[in-house]
Amino acid sequence: MPSSTSSHKNSSAKSSLAASQAETWYAPGQLVRLFGQTPVNLAFWGSDQRLRMATLDWCNWFGLDPAKVIGRTLQELLPADYLAAWHPQFDTAARGETAQYTDLQQDSLGSQRWRHVHLSPQLPHFFSPSEADAPSPVQGVMMVMTDATREHLREQMLERQREQIQHLQQALQEQGDANAEVDKLRALLDWRTAMLTEHNEMLQLLSHEIRQPLNNASAAMQATMKAIDDLHLKNTDPATKALTRAEHVLQQVIGTLDNTLAAGTILAVGGKASSSSDTDLPTLIQLVMHDIAADQRPRISEQWDTNTRTVQLHPALMRLTIRNLLNNALAYAPEGTRVTLRISESDDPLALIIEVADNGPGISEELRPRLFDKGSRGSGNRNRAGAGLGLFIVRSVVQLHQGTVEALPNDPQGTIMRLVIPQGLAD
Repeated sequence: MPSSTSSHKNSSAKSSLAASQAETWYAPGQLVRLFGQTPVNLAFWGSDQRLRMATLDWCNWFGLDPAKVIGRTLQELLPADYLAAWHPQFDTAARGETAQYTDLQQDSLGSQRWRHVHLSPQLPHFFSPSEADAPSPVQGVMMVMTDATREHLREQMLERQREQIQHLQQALQEQGDANAEVDKLRALLDWRTAMLTEHNEMLQLLSHEIRQPLNNASAAMQATMKAIDDLHLKNTDPATKALTRAEHVLQQVIGTLDNTLAAGTILAVGGKASSSSDTDLPTLIQLVMHDIAADQRPRISEQWDTNTRTVQLHPALMRLTIRNLLNNALAYAPEGTRVTLRISESDDPLALIIEVADNGPGISEELRPRLFDKGSRGSGNRNRAGAGLGLFIVRSVVQLHQGTVEALPNDPQGTIMRLVIPQGLAD
């Protein structure tokens, strides 16, 4: 009996030590070195609501001292009215589902500033797997905040413009003179053309000012992972996995942003691919591959069944289109299986053919009629974030090029997404 009791005490002590190591392995100093220079508002807390990591910009947004936040609970750090206002979103993330909202604050000068807030659940926090009796990873939530001030100001500007159009339309209805009505209608058309031009320029500005910090953050994380590998340290897997997951979150945010901006660009060009140009096809495919998360690229096999180098298309929109198809295939296909990017051509009619094939579950008959509709998403997406714009953008871009897109079965299992982009239309 004494021996059994002693053994039980030793086992309990060993488990307590393992749990302690699992909770204290992540030193604040290590996290500062990994994430301190990340140019994005970022924070991460465990399921116990205690903060594991926060960037300087995140602390500044909430008026917190960066040196006094690690290890404290959200209830201790964030205002009670803020937690109460966004309680449903925090609750949703704690249950393992993605949540989003838009936060509004005033800076020291009284100006309003907006932030898009993305809560990504089920991110493993840092733990040491070296102990056999260590507990399973603590689940947590990562908060990513991006500047939405310009977007809201743009919406306010467009609302004022819509009101001006309504006033002008009312004035036209009240005007009985036919010639005066024609002149005002011409003025309205000129004004609407100028508004669309301004709208497109604003989209380009947003694309640069929002995407650039996110791309910088992704590059910084990839550089950090390489630096960790170069140091040949022991037990770096948890940090590497956490960085990889964080990069995936950023790639998802970038993808959603790109799709939203592309939708606006398609509306701005009025249904015509007016920016189509001679494009070097191999270079375009290289850029697409660079857009894919680094750990997912090895899963993609390129198959070239054509020697064509120069094609006529809109390079930026087609780059986004192929990226959307590849990311969809990687997300829905079983882990570790390969995805094939096949490039070929046809002579009659003259066209470029791009196919993305996977071995996933295929497309259900229920989803097929609305596959390319805005907001449509499959059911087996493994918590993939997004607004359901991916295939909607694919169809819209293909239509701009007067081409076709279809989903074909990939026997014995999977899907082939086939794009046909006509060539030589200008002739």
